[in-house]
Amino acid sequence: MRKIARLVEIWLALFLLLPASIFAGEAQNAFNEGVKYYKAGKYKEAVAAYDRAIKSSPKADEPYNNRGLAYFKLGQNDEAIKDYDEALKLNPKSIDAYFNRGNAHLAKKEFGRAVKDFDEVLKLDPKAPKAYRQRGLAHNGLNQFEEAIKDLTQAQKLEPKDPETYYSRGFAYRRLGKNDQAIQDYSEAIKLQPKSAEAYNNRANAYSLLGRYDEAVKDYDEAIKLEPKNARIYANRGVIRARQGKSDDAQTDFKKAMELDSALKSKLEPLMTPVK
Repeated sequence: MRKIARLVEIWLALFLLLPASIFAGEAQNAFNEGVKYYKAGKYKEAVAAYDRAIKSSPKADEPYNNRGLAYFKLGQNDEAIKDYDEALKLNPKSIDAYFNRGNAHLAKKEFGRAVKDFDEVLKLDPKAPKAYRQRGLAHNGLNQFEEAIKDLTQAQKLEPKDPETYYSRGFAYRRLGKNDQAIQDYSEAIKLQPKSAEAYNNRANAYSLLGRYDEAVKDYDEAIKLEPKNARIYANRGVIRARQGKSDDAQTDFKKAMELDSALKSKLEPLMTPVK
């Protein structure tokens, strides 16, 4: 039974340009206001402030980059990409704009375009760990798992305390069937970020593929403690409990999963034991 699990997790690290005395008068005030709104999570207000900064200083790349970030946070990825495009026309060596545009392409699952943007970041800064990590994620999205592992290993060397790097490399190892190595990476991710339900869930998936069902169930238990409303984890635990011959426990998990997410019914109802 194939596991119900998230295929690609996009860990977003965005580059916001902070206030400095780079504009004159109204442009500077509007830019500073935009940064303030962005940090407060008021993204629509940030867009409006950056609109004024761009109107006052149309040849500056920084307001376009930052407005792109605000659009990104609003889920308006096409608008964000347009702003990053404009920032790069004004400043073709803007690492921030390339990086942020790469993340917008990741969010749109345009993985090939994302790879190209992270390539440009690494040409300009060959020791940027987050660019290696994000390019690794893009390779994961393209099912290029060996390439993903190369990038994520380089990211890990440059920034060894980043849990997302271990998590994403663990995903690549698992997709290659290298479950022992996947478990090692998920374990490291859990050490660094012990409240990651997804890391526990995916380590459990790897344990289950090795037939280590007791360890898998323990990890699903931990994941459910952290995210008690995550239907996929109940479904995954139910599959393993069924394999252990614990039919009643499995049925309880399947029912809970369908209660939390009705979209899982088509996958789980065939696994349910008919009521006599």
